[in-house]
Amino acid sequence: MSPEPYKIPSGFEDEAYDFAESTVPTRYYMIASTPRSGGTLLSQHLWNSGIMGAPAEYFGFYSTFLRLVARFRPDTIEEYMLKLMPHRTTANGVFGFKAHYDHIQFMALTGMLNRLNQMQVIAIERRDHLAQAVSHARALQTGQWDSLNKNRRAEPAYNADLIRWSANHLDQQRRGWKAFFEQHNVTPVMVDYDALAADPAGIAAQIIAQANVPHEPVTSVNVPLLERQADTINAEWIARFKEETGIA
Repeated sequence: MSPEPYKIPSGFEDEAYDFAESTVPTRYYMIASTPRSGGTLLSQHLWNSGIMGAPAEYFGFYSTFLRLVARFRPDTIEEYMLKLMPHRTTANGVFGFKAHYDHIQFMALTGMLNRLNQMQVIAIERRDHLAQAVSHARALQTGQWDSLNKNRRAEPAYNADLIRWSANHLDQQRRGWKAFFEQHNVTPVMVDYDALAADPAGIAAQIIAQANVPHEPVTSVNVPLLERQADTINAEWIARFKEETGIA
């Protein structure tokens, strides 16, 4: 049995994070990420720019999407998007969102993907797959997917089988994105996780410079930024897993 795919959201689906003025989107972009690759960190720096929309997991079907459906009470998928987008589009017409590969599959199956014409794509790559798997396995246990959630549902405990499951799950996500890009002839703007972790504001500024979006008007925002969660526990689990499996 695979681990429960439950994710405690950060609350960014709440009305408090809507923009004061409703705006119809004219430009769209997606942050294509895998779990524990810095996608939320990048999202929040772009959000705080005031000109890059409010990228969040609006199509994460087992968390944020369900909460937003409960909030907007749409009768159709089309109505969901029509109610969501004006609240989360900056005044310059930009709407962004963050997605994992299973989210984009959900969007394709429900027809939501067809609604986003000429969408730009930013893809995050984390080269240290074992560190990513360890981070994912730990978050599955604790329920702490970001630093804004202070409540643990369980204390983390080393589990080699769970790390292996996470590694396989993340590999499937990476292969899924590769196939998606090839199928849709997408050449994404690539972001390296280590560079992002070292200088998120700088990476966000580079993306904005390349995005060719109007820099005016700027929408007022106040989104709390994340803190890095990795600590000595992650390093200890990585070292132990390498020793047990003989990975160099």
